[in-house]
Amino acid sequence: MTDTVVNNMTEAFNSVLVDARCKPVISMLEDIRIYMMKRWQSKRQKLEKMEGQICTKINSRLQEESKKSRYWIPRYDL
Repeated sequence: MTDTVVNNMTEAFNSVLVDARCKPVISMLEDIRIYMMKRWQSKRQKLEKMEGQICTKINSRLQEESKKSRYWIPRYDL
């Protein structure tokens, strides 16, 4: 599972940098730096809009699971 996630992340990052790969090293690194700075800034702006301490997607999933667990009955098994 972890290998799949890491591989998907790597493929996504590589697809963004297709144009930068054919440039000289310094120019390529500058393109990567600019891409990362823009990405971090967009993530930061999204987080600033967030209300509460739990991310929106996680909170919605938590609420859904909470509704499902309403009818659970706790029991003790040895």
